Amino acid sequence: MGGAEVLASAPVIRTHSFNTGWEFAAPSWLDGSGLSSGQAALERCGKLGFSSLEWLPARVPGHVHLDLIRHGIIADPFEGRAELGCQWVDESAWIFRKRFQFHKDASLPRQLLRFAGLDTVCQVWLNGELLGQHDNMFMPLELELTGKLREGDNELRIQFESAARVGRERRARFLAQEGMPDDVARFDERAFVRKAQYMFAWDWGPRLVSAGIWREVSLVELAARLLDVRVLQRHLPGGDVELTFESEIDGKGQVVHRVEGLSSPVLDGQSVRLTRPELWWPVGLGEQKLYQVESFLLPEGAAPSEAYAARALDWRTQRIGLRTLRLLRQPDAQGESFELEVNGKPLWAVGANWIPDHSFPSCVDRGRLRAQLCRALDMNMNMLRIWGGGLYESDEFYELCDELGLLVWQDFPFACSYVPDGEAEQAVLRLEGEANIRRLRNHPSLALWCGNNENLTMWHSKWGRPAPQPPRYYGERLYDGTLPELVQRFDPERPYIASSPIGGENANDGDIGDQHYWDVWHGRGDWKHYRDSTARFASEFGFASAPGRAAWRRIFGRDPEALQRDVRDPLARWHDKTGKGYDTYLGYVELHYPAPRNLEELTYYSQLNQRDALRFGIEHFRRSKGCRGSLIWQLNDCWPVQSWAVLDSEGAYKAAAYELRRLYAPALLSLEHEVGQERLAAWVMLDNSFAPAQGELVLELRRTSDGQVLERASAAVELQPGERRVALELRVAAWPAAETFVYASFLGRSTFRLLCEPKDVRLSAPRLSVSHHAEGLLLETDRPVFDLFVWDPEDQLQLADNYVTLPSAGQCVLRSSGALRRLAARSLAGRHALEF
Repeated sequence: MGGAEVLASAPVIRTHSFNTGWEFAAPSWLDGSGLSSGQAALERCGKLGFSSLEWLPARVPGHVHLDLIRHGIIADPFEGRAELGCQWVDESAWIFRKRFQFHKDASLPRQLLRFAGLDTVCQVWLNGELLGQHDNMFMPLELELTGKLREGDNELRIQFESAARVGRERRARFLAQEGMPDDVARFDERAFVRKAQYMFAWDWGPRLVSAGIWREVSLVELAARLLDVRVLQRHLPGGDVELTFESEIDGKGQVVHRVEGLSSPVLDGQSVRLTRPELWWPVGLGEQKLYQVESFLLPEGAAPSEAYAARALDWRTQRIGLRTLRLLRQPDAQGESFELEVNGKPLWAVGANWIPDHSFPSCVDRGRLRAQLCRALDMNMNMLRIWGGGLYESDEFYELCDELGLLVWQDFPFACSYVPDGEAEQAVLRLEGEANIRRLRNHPSLALWCGNNENLTMWHSKWGRPAPQPPRYYGERLYDGTLPELVQRFDPERPYIASSPIGGENANDGDIGDQHYWDVWHGRGDWKHYRDSTARFASEFGFASAPGRAAWRRIFGRDPEALQRDVRDPLARWHDKTGKGYDTYLGYVELHYPAPRNLEELTYYSQLNQRDALRFGIEHFRRSKGCRGSLIWQLNDCWPVQSWAVLDSEGAYKAAAYELRRLYAPALLSLEHEVGQERLAAWVMLDNSFAPAQGELVLELRRTSDGQVLERASAAVELQPGERRVALELRVAAWPAAETFVYASFLGRSTFRLLCEPKDVRLSAPRLSVSHHAEGLLLETDRPVFDLFVWDPEDQLQLADNYVTLPSAGQCVLRSSGALRRLAARSLAGRHALEF
């Protein structure tokens, strides 16, 4: 086959990328069931009808679904119901092969084959010899090739079994062994394979279990190498920081380190004291100072004062941040606190839950991650929680969070399921946990380890009733034993909690620990019930909505008229995995907004309803004196779907994303009022600031028809860091609710409240015009306009501002980029023409 690679010689460690030259095929046709027995059977030529099965080019990193799409064998599962049409892929076995040449270099006597990620259950063969087996998506596989490579031509093969089938087989054996019935609750196939759980389907994601070489592959020639460099920090009184370096090597040699800002190298095992260095802070609290650390593995006996960079057998570079972090869990009058403290200062965590950014995680590269994380930054977030149904993210993810100042709450990858926790499973987790803790522990952005997502509250609340329940909390030995032992051994300075939520007698009660408040979406339905939460740290809460226009067009096969389809179109319903029942989902929207007639209206009204829900919840949590964090569910999507995300699968902002800029700003003005109440209270609060803030708070009662000010109140306000209080009140009951609204401003940010439900407000259609502006578009209106959403039907214009409200006739600038051809717009008053 073409594409063979010749490995050239070099006198130092040499790493060859093995990401090219791969091919793939399905062996199931050989014996009709899956992987055939023995390597020889794989060489037989089979027939599928009148066509021979052929090896096809494969991309690495990748997943088999992506290769099948490229070759026209399956449709894109993101479109229509094509997800259903490719379910056979997950039941099949798959083989990947690569041919290459090797010529030995005597100065590099060892050869290693390194897979950064294999998904998941597989065997690796070299020249017909079984090299090893793998069964864990979350950790690399290294195989010793020394003495096994042929001079010249070689062939590497990877045989993947169906993870779904393996999971079912293991499940059947385990349940029989434990004496549990087949219909036992929350013990599905995914619990028996160490693989990203969301790929087996979730209430926002498709079932695309897949298989493949999902991270990089390399062949390494070496004499010795650096395996790990740990940088320990000790923060001393007065602001000095002592660094100690501990390295692990494979082979012989000595390690020396070079630290940015220091003139002399530091030997491994020694400490160095930095005099009042700059600290690393989460975004908004200070700078994200990172120090470069270079580590060199030198031959034994080499003097560190020599040109060690040129003589190194191996080396690595990393950037570290100097900071302290504590999780404060202290008893108080309400229960027990849950608060992060960074560099001795309290943090009010504002952020979101992060799911894998694509159904096939091999698609997520550094550029995509940077774009998504910068969007989180634009929403004023300072923390992301990597949810336990996903995976340990790539090195690039944490490096970017270090750079941007985003703290990371890292769940270990267990979620919403019981799992076997015997000695064999504990041994597997020890290897997995050690590998990933070692990989991530030097990142200043990494704030917290968490054993799982919702497994403890699942056990406490007996999810799945009336189905039979397991006799005990399966997985407890991992979360209460194996994982805390690993964290204590390899990362003792970083906090660990066994589960999220982690509360009192029932893990999700509130008052103690963190809380996942789902009594709104999965309970009573109306987002006004967020007011009943007593969360000390709201680590999950959310409300679903439709995706943006580009996502809808992808669902409907790029149909330009997709948004005019009926709101109950079967494909729209297929791309709703929330499990609520579609009429219930629409009913939540119609509690507050008009009944949508097509997908354009559903998108607009459901996104506004989601915005209102998150605003109500976040403002409730931020007004609370006991709550110290808000992580919405969820930031992102992995495919085009109606979900809780504020960024859809195409990276488009939903209405809530624009509002988060205000809700997560350090100084927040919150208008507390519900329809029918006599008074409106204006709260002000200041978090994540070291200095007081002061400014004029203005409340205006205005008429919806023309914006005329009917009543005005103002106050000079000074806020101290951490303060929250009511600064003004306004009596509103005397005014006609459908014709009146409140407009408020404080410290350069504004917000508004209708006094009735949006579906009941009386509005006049505004006359709108747009013109070019240095920063984008200049929008002008002749009367108030509420929640104006502007879009380009040709997708040539990208708007950084949207869902804007103008309280009267006037102008505003919408920041934008790209070509301006034609625009469309919608507000609470309906669809609008835009004059140029």
